[in-house]
This record gives sequence, C-alpha cells and structure tokens, in this order.
Amino acid sequence: MIDLEKKIAVKTLNILKKKTLNKLSLDDVLKKNINSKIKNKIKSKIDLLNNISRYIDNLLIDQMKSIEKSSNKDMLFEVLMARFDLLQKYRLSFISIYEGFKKSPQKFIKLLPSFLESMIISAELATFNVNGFKGTIRLKGLIIVYFATFFVWLDDNTASLEKTMMALDKNLNQAEKFGKLLS
Repeated sequence: MIDLEKKIAVKTLNILKKKTLNKLSLDDVLKKNINSKIKNKIKSKIDLLNNISRYIDNLLIDQMKSIEKSSNKDMLFEVLMARFDLLQKYRLSFISIYEGFKKSPQKFIKLLPSFLESMIISAELATFNVNGFKGTIRLKGLIIVYFATFFVWLDDNTASLEKTMMALDKNLNQAEKFGKLLS
C-alpha cells in the first residue's frame, strides 16, 4: 500500500467520524490534485471502503510481525484482538460504516471479497490453516466468531475492550467445542 492510499484511508476514516457513510462523497476525500493512478483506483465509496480495509490489514500485518508462536486459539485471540484494537482507534468511523450497512446491506455484499481477504490475512497471521475443504470450513467458523465478537465490540465502551476480549475468548471456546475449528 502506497503512502497516498494510506493518507486517503486515514482521511476517509476521519471524515466518517463526523459524517455518515451515506453522506460521504468522493469529493470530500479526493482533491483535484490527486494522482491520476489513485483516481483510477478509487471511483466510488466502495473503493474508499476497500482502501480502508487494506489500510487496517497493513497495520495489522505490521503489528503482528513480532507475534509469539502459541496455540491456534491463543494466536487467533491475539490477532483478532489486535484487529479490534485497530478498529477502536477509529471507533466512531467504523460505527458510522456499520450504521450505513444497516441501512443499505447490499453495500456490504460489494465488500465481501475485501472482508474475506481480511479474514484470510488474520488467519494466516495466526498460522491458522484455511486452505482446502477443511480450511474453508475453518474460515467460515472464523467469520462467525469475528461477527459475533464484532457485535459485542459495537457496544463495548470499556477503556481496555474488556467485554470484547471476554466475548472473543468465549466465542473461540465455543467454536473449538462445536466444530473443532481450531484443530
């Protein structure tokens, strides 16, 4: 991800702290003097959201370079909590995005490839195999764990995301018991 894409992601997130997703426009984010390569890549709100997703993925990758090898469950916990910590930095922005999806869920469908890529990156960072048939089932389980935890995160106003941590631990335990997700 180039620096200009990072700047656009941060600018979009900062605007979304004050504006709803529905009221966000490309003109709010992109200036006339923006490089033509970027203008060719970012032509819609969905492109802006995909850019934010790549930005968060890149931050997560950088943050997880020094993750200590551990059990699958512990590593997934660390990676997913790091992702929630990154979301927390732009909490109002991500809540705004979520509220926009609630009003217009078909927009999320356009982001599914980007979201799946983010979940695969999370799995890979945790050295969690999502290849092959068994891996596909694991990935689906991981997505369920993520969404179940995300809905708790939305209402978690604790300073250290205690509710989110407890929910993630509980969800990973349930997934482990239910479908051998972590085996």
